[in-house]
Amino acid sequence: MQLEFLYVLSIPEESVHGIEVNAYSFAFDERKKDNLGLEFNSFTGFSSNASSLSWMGTTASDVINRMMVLLYPPYSMWFNTCNLPLPGHVLIYGPHGSGKTTLARAVAKSLEEREDLFAHIVFVSCSGLALDKASAIRQTLSASISEALDHAPSLVIFDDLDTIVSSSSDSEGSQPSTSVVALTKFLSDFIDEYGEKRKCTCGIGPIAFIAAVQTLENIPQALSSSGRFDFHVQLPAPAASEREAILKHEIRRRSLQCSEDILLDVASKCDGYDAYDLEILVDRTVHAAIGRFLPSHSTLEEHDIPTLIKDDFSRAMHEFLPVSMRDITKSAPEGGRSGWDDVGGLSDIRNAIREMIELPSKFPNIFGQAPLRLRSNVLLYGPPGCGKTHIVGAAAAACSLRFISVKGPELLNKYIGASEQAVRDIFSKAAAAAPCILFFDEFDSIAPKRGHDNTGVTDRVVNQFLTELDGIEVLTGVFVFAATSRPDLLDAALLRPGRLDRLLFCDFPSRQERLEILAVLSRKLPLANDVDIETIAGMTEGFSGADLQALLSDAQLAAVHEHLSCADMGNPGKMPVITDDLLRTTTSEARPSISEAEKQRLFGIYSQFLDSKRSAASQSRDTKGKRATLA
Repeated sequence: MQLEFLYVLSIPEESVHGIEVNAYSFAFDERKKDNLGLEFNSFTGFSSNASSLSWMGTTASDVINRMMVLLYPPYSMWFNTCNLPLPGHVLIYGPHGSGKTTLARAVAKSLEEREDLFAHIVFVSCSGLALDKASAIRQTLSASISEALDHAPSLVIFDDLDTIVSSSSDSEGSQPSTSVVALTKFLSDFIDEYGEKRKCTCGIGPIAFIAAVQTLENIPQALSSSGRFDFHVQLPAPAASEREAILKHEIRRRSLQCSEDILLDVASKCDGYDAYDLEILVDRTVHAAIGRFLPSHSTLEEHDIPTLIKDDFSRAMHEFLPVSMRDITKSAPEGGRSGWDDVGGLSDIRNAIREMIELPSKFPNIFGQAPLRLRSNVLLYGPPGCGKTHIVGAAAAACSLRFISVKGPELLNKYIGASEQAVRDIFSKAAAAAPCILFFDEFDSIAPKRGHDNTGVTDRVVNQFLTELDGIEVLTGVFVFAATSRPDLLDAALLRPGRLDRLLFCDFPSRQERLEILAVLSRKLPLANDVDIETIAGMTEGFSGADLQALLSDAQLAAVHEHLSCADMGNPGKMPVITDDLLRTTTSEARPSISEAEKQRLFGIYSQFLDSKRSAASQSRDTKGKRATLA
């Protein structure tokens, strides 16, 4: 019977762990299969010795299956018989601490202990070679590969490969350095030559490679192309059930115990934590529990296992942030804001934000069944100093969300592609930190109308923003906010449905709102009993929230000067008090930061902006259903 087979390359298979698998599918007659002695279903299980990776068992099994195809001699014989090229090697990518090295070592241990293989393992820590010269790095790589060939079948692990062959290693130019090019060519040529010699059965034993990098963009395309490192495995942040499995393993590894309910509760609170963060958290929990263990050690029997309680985890999680978020996120916004109580006025804005953020959190089952994607992106616009930035920070604190704040100009970079990469990185970090608020301040500086920039940098940044906001993968749990005082300068495509489609106007405060703002700002100030802030609210027509804060700061400073100028200071340690007369005098001398003419100009801009939005919507409705004809 004629041998029949189906050879399929690069078939994406989405698993629960988000792996993109380059799969080989074969169909051939049973007689040929028996002659070659192949059992294709014998490698689907994952070694129990790698129980630390039970939370990513599917991922590990897929990697082991690919390694067996490369290392198991009958497989190679079958490829040679069918005159097919050997499949490529494995590239594991994910953020720092996501478990790349742990996965590679567990797979290696499983292959090393297989009685039908006994693979030899060669581990190369590329990060330790990063500072060496290219010649020394090449010599080390050659020695490792030679060792693998001498002890075949072998598995070579290149940990942190992107530290020596990163396509972005030369940060001051768009071209990689000569050393990176040379090392990339060396590895590519070896893999290609090895594949040809294995195909010719020149007596070379089977070897396979696993490389670990942080992002696919860090690796040169020459290495990730077909036949080389073309089996890509992504390790995203673990889900709640996976975090629970990691916590359970780490606790058992330390000969401790903890109830299932506590672990489930802790895992649900660890959004954005990866395996490394959870390992650190367990260590911190043990340190927090030491105080309970030591005093009672005399009564603790030898066979008793110390138990971790909920309070130990609460103390360990206090002010602890995942490693990947420490530079950009915080549990509560800066400035001591504690929630909605720190916001005066802006009641309509507050209600709109609470409806968008709090309701999906309180009623996840109802909103989860919604057939349409909910609106979770907001553009706040209005005059400077009217609370756009403040209310977003207060919303994050009130809803207990992580807060990622980005000033617009921080993302711009003079090097080609760097600004777009910064946008991709910030959205990736937001997805890992979910649930969170991603806030872009001064948004008009990075997303102006396209076609007005001679360099094309902001045009590419706008295109990248459109890609991220449209999102083939929905940013679950990420609320995108942007603030600007000039919405007319923004590219119109950013404001279309599904993007920043909810527009909230932060106007100058009314008299009642000024009274609320003054009440909030003066809570911690030493005011005399006779101070009437309602009168002050009536005297500050046209003042913004920032102007009112500056007014109270000036009054406090004037009180200090008045206190110091007294001839008889009495009690020097007494806190200077702001009297009603002093506050009235300071108010009468103060002026709003935005003049009446500037205010009218801004209102004209906002009116034209809203008119353009209405006309665009009206035009869209008018054209619906009309038939296109050729005149």
